Amino acid sequence: MQLIRRKWSFAQIQWLIWLLLFGINVLTLLHFDTLLQSMGYSVIMISSYMAIVYGNAAWLIPRFYMRQQKVIYVLLVLILLITVAIYRSGTSWWFYNTYFAAKPQDFPWTSVFSTLVSGVLIYFTSVLFYIALRYFQLQKQQQVLEKKQAESELNLLKAQVQPHFLFNSLNNIYFYAQRESPVTAAMLEKLSQIMRYFVDEAPKDLISLQSELLFIHNYIELEKTRMRYPLAVSVHERGNISHVQLPPMLIIPLVENVFKHGIDKRKEDNFIVIDIENKGQQLVVTVKNRIAEVGTKEESGKGLINLRSRMQLLYNDKSSLKAEPDDAFTYTAILSIPL
Repeated sequence: MQLIRRKWSFAQIQWLIWLLLFGINVLTLLHFDTLLQSMGYSVIMISSYMAIVYGNAAWLIPRFYMRQQKVIYVLLVLILLITVAIYRSGTSWWFYNTYFAAKPQDFPWTSVFSTLVSGVLIYFTSVLFYIALRYFQLQKQQQVLEKKQAESELNLLKAQVQPHFLFNSLNNIYFYAQRESPVTAAMLEKLSQIMRYFVDEAPKDLISLQSELLFIHNYIELEKTRMRYPLAVSVHERGNISHVQLPPMLIIPLVENVFKHGIDKRKEDNFIVIDIENKGQQLVVTVKNRIAEVGTKEESGKGLINLRSRMQLLYNDKSSLKAEPDDAFTYTAILSIPL
């Protein structure tokens, strides 16, 4: 009963079938030969069957037939069948002459042909075996994929728990900070919105331009709190941008580059101007700021370099990014992407 309920592997099933065939063949030959003869002939016969089945299914079909080398495959199949037929007839003849014959018998060449015919039948069986082998391989791959998918879904659920816990904690801190320090509460609110952007919007292929602009606004507001003097910020929208979709985090590198390389916290005249224009076929984003020091190379960081690489992957040569000083005091970056 336990054997029936046991979950057998494909290899174990194969061995069980070969053992059953061996047992059946021994019982069949016992009507004509002794037990030792029956077992010997059965070993020779089953081993010849195994040579054809595994030689064709495990080597010839995947190595030659599946690679469209069909002529070579047919020739090798013929060689395999003839070789196995000679092996089976010759080994049976040697086994009989060595242990059971009263006098040596001539080699039975006629039996080679009959053995070859039975080998052809086994060959067709090997084709069915190959189909079964591929089925079990695909089933195993499917199980591995399902397991990986289940693990990925579980990891995703785990990853979602942490941001939600953090959002709830920020909301609680915001509630208390609102009573004690409204400025701190406003900063927490913007930080929470930025983090929600990373969790909800950043993984998407496309997001609305309005979501990107809200993220940029919160980013600028948090950066302003680190500055000694006020920062003049101007954002201009031209054309209809309400329905514009674009990949996430595509504009923020331009703004981030300003705060990394274009802000001099010792000066009071820092500014950033963001101009966004829908030109129908192209979305043009222009970011202008004052150069922190004369001769500063704002593109020295990796932000704009990575942005260029990403644009090339997304749009090939249909997009452009120009970032250079206008003069000794201002720096302009112009991003143009297709809509």
